[in-house]
Amino acid sequence: MATNPIVTQPLKDLVVAENAANTTLNLLQYFDDPFTTGQVARFVLGDRSLGNNGVTDVLLFDQADEGAPQTVENFINYVNDGDYANSIIHRSIPDFVIQGGGFTVENLAIEPIPTDPPVANEFSADRSNVRGTIAMAKLGSDPNSATSQWFFNLADNSANLDSQNSGFTVFGEVLSEEYLATVDAIAELPVFDGSSFFGQPALTDLPLNIEDTDNPTVDDDSDLVRFNNVTLRQEDELEFEVVSNSNPDLVNVTVDEGKLDLDYAEDIAGEAEIIIRATDLLGDSVEETFEVTVTPNLGSTVYRFLNQDTGTHLYTTSEAERQNIIDNLPNYTSEGKSYVSVDPLTGDPEPQTVYRFLNRDTGTHLYTTSEVEKESVEENLSNFNLESESFAAYEEQQPGTIPVYRFYNTETGAHFYTPSVVERDFVRENLLNYDSEGIAYYAFGVSE
Repeated sequence: MATNPIVTQPLKDLVVAENAANTTLNLLQYFDDPFTTGQVARFVLGDRSLGNNGVTDVLLFDQADEGAPQTVENFINYVNDGDYANSIIHRSIPDFVIQGGGFTVENLAIEPIPTDPPVANEFSADRSNVRGTIAMAKLGSDPNSATSQWFFNLADNSANLDSQNSGFTVFGEVLSEEYLATVDAIAELPVFDGSSFFGQPALTDLPLNIEDTDNPTVDDDSDLVRFNNVTLRQEDELEFEVVSNSNPDLVNVTVDEGKLDLDYAEDIAGEAEIIIRATDLLGDSVEETFEVTVTPNLGSTVYRFLNQDTGTHLYTTSEAERQNIIDNLPNYTSEGKSYVSVDPLTGDPEPQTVYRFLNRDTGTHLYTTSEVEKESVEENLSNFNLESESFAAYEEQQPGTIPVYRFYNTETGAHFYTPSVVERDFVRENLLNYDSEGIAYYAFGVSE
């Protein structure tokens, strides 16, 4: 079958400040085995000498969408009711299947297992009848007739069983070759027609655990391939490990119970590439790579507001100003975090001030790191006031930074700033009254 683990969403690159608190990620939000939640069924034979101590562990494909949840629920109902205790393998076809779940034995009396209502067929080509899988048996004329009986595929039976009777629903797979050894040991036992002896027409291909095949006799229940019981347990569907960390001196990366922990070294900045591997219970795996940038240069969050009256934006790093706008200026709509400024004291290299000017005539703002532009505004535009709510950024790109783009509205004379490439492209393509003025400065992206 196809490799089960998938990446549900990529691990995004991280940018954090030097001496930042640990970052913890729940890896189950990024990886998944779409077939299973980690439920395992254990089949235990009465004869523990067969195969792997008579034990077969089967991973159940119980997860919605990709798995067979109704079929697994049906199977679990029989397990919880104890219906498979003392049940037998009543059919063995070499290089094809061994089948059970239909009969129990006690003191050589074989009785059919009482059945629940049939379960709807949940066949999927992604869960094919290949060697080592377990699937539901059903009537040849009805795809939705499966009840208690199941079979193990001894070989790749996909060409036959995936197309027959709307396909046979695979609802699990033997966990490993170790456990498949028990299934193979059962398949190697001699087969006899026990239909007349036990008075059950279904027992024409009955495997018997006997030594004298020339004079077959059934003396007690142990001569049949009998399961003491079938039990259930829950395991973690995925196991995670750190495959590589290119800079362990910068960040210590560990995984515990599905949680990825990033512990940053003190007073060190730099970059690291991290590779994480997720392995499912069947041994298939997938890897994901992301980068961590630790910088001493992070400053304050830059918040963006939209003035609904003018259609222009206000940017501020001041928590006091931000709260005042939220509380007192209903015509301003908060658009959340836009980007992160540079710490003016610890930035390395030394950052530039982003000067903020207020146009008293329009109520709009101009932001610039250019000393030339600042002086020109102060000398020539008397309607512009330099405000105290400035912050810092870089004129040139530094590790971990992103560009903040600037546009000029030719109709209003206002400026618009955005770190979003999507928003930048939308403005370029759809707003003809906005002229691109390139990159205003560089700052840091907002961590989620």
